[in-house]
Amino acid sequence: MRFSTIAALLLAACATAPVPRTEPIPAEWLEVPHAAPRALALLPRAESAVHIVTSATGQKLVNGTKDLTPEFPAIDSFDVSLQRKEVVFSAKRPGGFDAGLVSIDGSDIHWILPDPADEVSVQWAPRGNKVSFIVRGRNGDLVRTVHVITSAQFLSEYSDGRVLSVAWQTDGEKYAVSWESADASQRVETMTWDARERVMTAPPAARLAGVATESSAGVLLLRPDAMHYGEKLPLVVWRTADRYRWSDARAKLWQESRIACAIIDRDPDDAFWADIRQHPWMDLTRIFVVNAAAPPGATSIRGAASAEPGKVRIEGNSMLVPVDVVESFAANTIAHQLKGSPPANGRNR
Repeated sequence: MRFSTIAALLLAACATAPVPRTEPIPAEWLEVPHAAPRALALLPRAESAVHIVTSATGQKLVNGTKDLTPEFPAIDSFDVSLQRKEVVFSAKRPGGFDAGLVSIDGSDIHWILPDPADEVSVQWAPRGNKVSFIVRGRNGDLVRTVHVITSAQFLSEYSDGRVLSVAWQTDGEKYAVSWESADASQRVETMTWDARERVMTAPPAARLAGVATESSAGVLLLRPDAMHYGEKLPLVVWRTADRYRWSDARAKLWQESRIACAIIDRDPDDAFWADIRQHPWMDLTRIFVVNAAAPPGATSIRGAASAEPGKVRIEGNSMLVPVDVVESFAANTIAHQLKGSPPANGRNR
């Protein structure tokens, strides 16, 4: 059944649904414990007259009054090496954000390595002979380091993860990366500039136990790594802006319930539901959708500007709460509803 058809049936069902009602949200459902962050101490950037000039049509780099670049739709970041008298910058081009080099006196731009993935958060290593930037890959982020003089390049990969920041050590030979993923909170890894000798220097404060992850049709799927024969798991569809970011609320739900979780960065559409039906270990009679509408028979939990503080408004199959408590409320109410609810097949833990 197409999602548009499902939506039409949902509207028809709402016409005969019970009158909406409002109920108080238990105080303990308004927040969840937060994992401790793993921040990095960043080295100070060099001070110079280089800056970004913004107009109605885009942005460009300028040194004092001298234009260093043409205008681009956007400039993500830049950093100046006074030793080399060069600027490394990230600008939006037709294919996405690319990292480039330009002289602080003005010169032709040298694009380091045009890539289909966005290259952002550029910076010089101390001593001014290496640059680094984050590559937003399809299956998680990478950090690319480039030795400018020799053009030698190295990558460190963070599969199904999101890099938050990169910090060079003062000798320019090592750097640290703070990153997180859907199954573990922020942690820090340190390595040599050529991505060798990689060690965990600050482990994640929280991690999902016994989880298996897989990507399917642009969706990140989480499930227990040990499944019982014939077991079908309730499905939680978690709509979020970034499927590779950690969520304290999802972690709480995972700890308290045995579920399958589909993390998606768009509203679930026809293609999404068609792909979900290909996974026999999902119980499609028990579906919860967070931050998006849900088809008939499923429960939608999402924010509404009109929701009263501390209250949930129930309209048909939708539970509407204040925007700032959607995820904490979802984690708690889903866990509460699943308690004592036996799976369609198999058995619980």
